[in-house]
Amino acid sequence: MSPYLMTSTDLAALSSGDDATVSELAARRRARLTVAQAEQITAAVDTDRLADSLLTEFRAAWSAGDHKQMTNVVLAAIDLDRSTPGEPRLMDEIRGFNTQAAA
Repeated sequence: MSPYLMTSTDLAALSSGDDATVSELAARRRARLTVAQAEQITAAVDTDRLADSLLTEFRAAWSAGDHKQMTNVVLAAIDLDRSTPGEPRLMDEIRGFNTQAAA
């Protein structure tokens, strides 16, 4: 399962600012949540904004050499591509990082 997918219970725990101030578990969950994850678990996902966030996270992971995060973003991009078949494929953009630009 993609690390970008969360249950409604997880979302409820993350959404409560009051609980985060008194619950160590909620504070840790919020600290580990990325922007792309938060955007994906909202009720009305804006796929363009999610794709932009995923691409930004991939660029950051690529620059840092963080292979685990790159893998997580690729898995989320595959999920997004499958859920939006009529849209441009995010994986095509991610694969472009390995391709030399034409002169």
